Amino acid sequence: MIVRPLEKEDVAEAVRILLLSFDRELSVVFKDIYFAGEILREFFSKNAEGCFVAEKERILGFSRISFEKHDVSKFLREKLGLLEGLRAFLLLKFFVRNPKKGEAFIDFIAVSPLRRNEGIGSAMMEKLIEVAEEKEARRLNCIIRADSDAISFFQKFGFEVANILENKLAEKYFSSKQWLLMSKDLSTNE
Repeated sequence: MIVRPLEKEDVAEAVRILLLSFDRELSVVFKDIYFAGEILREFFSKNAEGCFVAEKERILGFSRISFEKHDVSKFLREKLGLLEGLRAFLLLKFFVRNPKKGEAFIDFIAVSPLRRNEGIGSAMMEKLIEVAEEKEARRLNCIIRADSDAISFFQKFGFEVANILENKLAEKYFSSKQWLLMSKDLSTNE
């Protein structure tokens, strides 16, 4: 299996995996999972920076890491209109954070549901850590649900709970009041 940058021809399959992995959240953000697929395919066709796929004969995983501020709000307003675009942006903003200077943020790691627990997520995480270190990020962060099975996955790679986030908007729309900011100190790897 290889983990490599997302290419244009990968986008449809990568987005399919993202939709399968985060269907509940994306249905809330875009109100319709099929419409979410259309929007995300267009977005990632134009915004592939920091995106990686895990491939073994076919795409099995999709991940994204951010190093600087990205303005999704303009894209969402253009596609959804002012009010719906703003609504979608505010909901997504909880998960997709703009990293601080010298930090990186894992926006998501998605693995095909039928291929989980085969090391695909681990291979992608190793790649994201490697890329963050190459870009000289001092810290790597991610937000996950406080009741998520992913906690032990992140801890396996040296992430620690940096903060417990409580958000009424996230509770209302995503049925979970508490979220964890997981963080890995990369400055000790120098």
